[in-house]
Amino acid sequence: MNQVDPDVVLQAEHATWTRSAPIYVENTAKLTSHAVSHLLDAARLTSDSRALEVGCGPGHITGMMADTGATVTGVDLVPAMIETARTLHPDMEFVQADAEQLPFGDDAFDVVLVNFAIHHFARPDVVCIEIRRVLKPGGRFVFAGPLEQYGFGAFIEGLSAHHTMEALAHGPLYLEATREDYENLIKDAGFADYDVADRQLTLHLPSLKPLLQTGWDMCDLSELPQGTQNKIRATTIQRAEPYRTEAGYAFPDRVVVGRATK
Repeated sequence: MNQVDPDVVLQAEHATWTRSAPIYVENTAKLTSHAVSHLLDAARLTSDSRALEVGCGPGHITGMMADTGATVTGVDLVPAMIETARTLHPDMEFVQADAEQLPFGDDAFDVVLVNFAIHHFARPDVVCIEIRRVLKPGGRFVFAGPLEQYGFGAFIEGLSAHHTMEALAHGPLYLEATREDYENLIKDAGFADYDVADRQLTLHLPSLKPLLQTGWDMCDLSELPQGTQNKIRATTIQRAEPYRTEAGYAFPDRVVVGRATK
């Protein structure tokens, strides 16, 4: 994993997702939804399950988990995300907390789910150890994360060509991460039984609006000169053009999907 100052990552992530909370459900969630069905299948939730989503954001996936009848809690670092989640899902439990110090006892959950968040953690190794701690013996940790993003990658190309990648908050496990990196993370956390797969999962978008809106809010690009913004937008659209379809866009993203049992 890349060496990144954890405190700098934590501050950047907090600022980024505080800024992005109002647009997450309508935009960002559409960029990270292609693995959710696989995670829910792997979680095998029932009405007897107690489950936790770490990095829950506004709680849209936590809500899907609760639809199975399971007792579900969502945790997120950012108060604005927790406030939004509680507004959208008033009957569910959401807790503001750092994933490195989950406010739960040992052996508390049957399932922990993390969707497209591990690469944002400042210390993903610490988080995975903490996840194992709160899982019951035999409990399942299911997760997904990006390996190769053709959708968001189009925006990254525009950003790097006309501004700076420093505007994009991320932890030590991100753009150059491999399946083996994720596998080592799980193994080093103490999970002996695991399966980590590299899958091609197509991201379908009816338009580029979710992509552009997410990129602009994540990187706070509205403060840039209008000419620079126009160049980033034009390059993003150009790079996305090969994936245009009659229904919008279809990006053949590569996604890591994993399961580990305590």
